[in-house]
Amino acid sequence: MNVQGTTVDIEFKHLSYSVQSRKDCFDCLRREKPARTEILHNVSGKFTAGDLTAILGPSGAGKTSLLKILAGFRTSGVKGEILLNGERRGFQHRRMCCLIPQDAALLENLTLRETLHVAAELKLGSSRKNRVLRINSIKETCGILGLEGCMDTQVSCLSGGEQKRLSCAVELLSNPPLMFFDEPTSGLDSFSSSQVLAHLRVLAQQGRRNIVCSIHQPSSKLFQSFDSVYILSEGHCLIKGSREMMVQNLSNMDFHCPQFYNPADYALEVAAGERGDVSNLIAITSDREAIQDNGFSKETSLMLNSAWEKSDNNADEADLFRPNPKTPRPVCNLAQQFSILFNRAILVTFKDLHMAWLRSAAHFIIGVMLGFVFFDVGNDAAKVTGNVGLIFFLMLFLFFSNAMPTVLTFPSEMAVMLREHLNGWYSIKAYYLARSIADVPLQIMCPTMFLLISYYMSNQPWEFNRFCNLWLVGILLTLLAQSLGLLVGAASDVKVHQ
Repeated sequence: MNVQGTTVDIEFKHLSYSVQSRKDCFDCLRREKPARTEILHNVSGKFTAGDLTAILGPSGAGKTSLLKILAGFRTSGVKGEILLNGERRGFQHRRMCCLIPQDAALLENLTLRETLHVAAELKLGSSRKNRVLRINSIKETCGILGLEGCMDTQVSCLSGGEQKRLSCAVELLSNPPLMFFDEPTSGLDSFSSSQVLAHLRVLAQQGRRNIVCSIHQPSSKLFQSFDSVYILSEGHCLIKGSREMMVQNLSNMDFHCPQFYNPADYALEVAAGERGDVSNLIAITSDREAIQDNGFSKETSLMLNSAWEKSDNNADEADLFRPNPKTPRPVCNLAQQFSILFNRAILVTFKDLHMAWLRSAAHFIIGVMLGFVFFDVGNDAAKVTGNVGLIFFLMLFLFFSNAMPTVLTFPSEMAVMLREHLNGWYSIKAYYLARSIADVPLQIMCPTMFLLISYYMSNQPWEFNRFCNLWLVGILLTLLAQSLGLLVGAASDVKVHQ
């Protein structure tokens, strides 16, 4: 799908989202179904192209959940209807939008230029005929976002604002008409926040893009950057519309913003219930939406919706992303994706050589230590028990020395992988193959050195077949350990203190 020059209005109707409330890990063994907690309650709205929209609300109001549902990152537990330019969306929607998470999920060892180069190859094609297009897209994107001066700076050395803009730049290369940002100003000072929102406003107005941001407690100056607002309170839509009319709409409902008071702060206080009970405001907004949608009162609308949900024509949560036979294929095929990701993985390895040296040193030192402990046990039949112990410790070390680094490092990489995969850069299959094969040289060299040292110092019989059998078992064990490390790392929430 070519999205260049496309403008997209996104509309959602009666959107609800719930998650299962699990008490412990044994819930799956119980007969009764776990209770569900509703995060979003029948919310509706429309975001138009050319506008910079702010989703406001206190913590836990459902801002991030709404963004992820609209971006297609969450489908389970979702009910309602989502329309793109008046048409029901399908899987092709993924190619028309992107979600930039709150935390800058980037590979810190790469430079800004290398990061953009990889993104351009994956999103625009890696063939030679697209080389000029990739270069021009990178130059244009960096010019729009003010990143020309730090092209050769390592990502870890960029400021917070520059990392936020780089997160935007990698997605902007393919010119998506619909962009979602989860709290783009979090962790930034006022100047950097103003810069980020100023660039987003330029993107929305000049490129006719539809940009939606969740934002927490913006200053009065930052609030002026937005064209429209959507306020959530405990999963309910509190108020929506243009930014200029927000204060007037609140006043019409007996919530009067004091003079010289930040309207955004006042709206958040209203949503948090600090300015009085908001249940009437939620009811008025809900009733108004029902009348606007179908001309019925709220009670009649709810009754019709309930009957519609029970009918066979109702679209369940899976229908939100029913496969479309006309869905376009990715820009890069599986082989091209593998090639690009493999080259990136090799580049990251060479940029992080201290980890490779550390692994090599650990294999060398432990190999020498085991050689001293089990010195000259190989050719002595009386020491067969010691030989068995040596083999046990050899396999034990090979397993954990290759599994634990992956367990500890992959969670940080997984955040990058999830953002890129869910935004349609590549398939999981290509990433897994590239990630695994790129590590094979180290997986072979380190165990080979380790086994040679231990084999020689323990005075094992120098028969080629015997050593090859030991070496083959050791290599297979290291590959298995890496795969299990990826599995455990993906299932774990490892926090690295910085």
